[in-house]
Amino acid sequence: MNDTDLPRLLLLATSWLLFGALHSLLAGATLERRLGRHGRLAFNVLAVVTVAAPLALLSSLPATPLFDEPAWLRWLHQGLGAAAVLGFMHTLKFYSMPAFLGLRQETWPLTFSPWHCRVRHPWYFLMLVFIWTRQMSAPWLVSALCISAYLVVGSRIEEKRLLRRHPDSYAAYRRIVPALIPWRGRALDEAARRRLEARAQGES
Repeated sequence: MNDTDLPRLLLLATSWLLFGALHSLLAGATLERRLGRHGRLAFNVLAVVTVAAPLALLSSLPATPLFDEPAWLRWLHQGLGAAAVLGFMHTLKFYSMPAFLGLRQETWPLTFSPWHCRVRHPWYFLMLVFIWTRQMSAPWLVSALCISAYLVVGSRIEEKRLLRRHPDSYAAYRRIVPALIPWRGRALDEAARRRLEARAQGES
């Protein structure tokens, strides 16, 4: 990295932070209240449009590695990254993608998939694995730090919304299951899963 890259790295960080701020501001029911049934679809379209700026800046900066990875570490990183992608594909079976994308209106009950029994935000966890197993250059390091910060903040914003809808069951769930990183010994067993889902249904 040379001195001329520093302003562009600062611009990259700013663009990621602006994306995160806008995404957080409009998350949840904000657009749904204003646009009704089309709110989620508008939110997803806006997210795709606004993420284009930091991605374009990222691709324009030199991707010079910060250090040379030994072969074993490179293979480990590639394996973990591939596992994260496959894990994400597996999680899709537990979501209604038409509803998530805003193509169809549905009421989502609070349920706990096998992934959610071990980590409260499976997609965020898998994204963290993916971004921190890429070859590390200065632009990618800046991006990884900004994205990680947004995932921490975004998870808390999302959980505030869930606690408003399920103050008892989700609070109990949070006391058992870690937010972003699965931890040995901290998971829902089948009996706890059924009990919390029944309590959540009573709160709906």
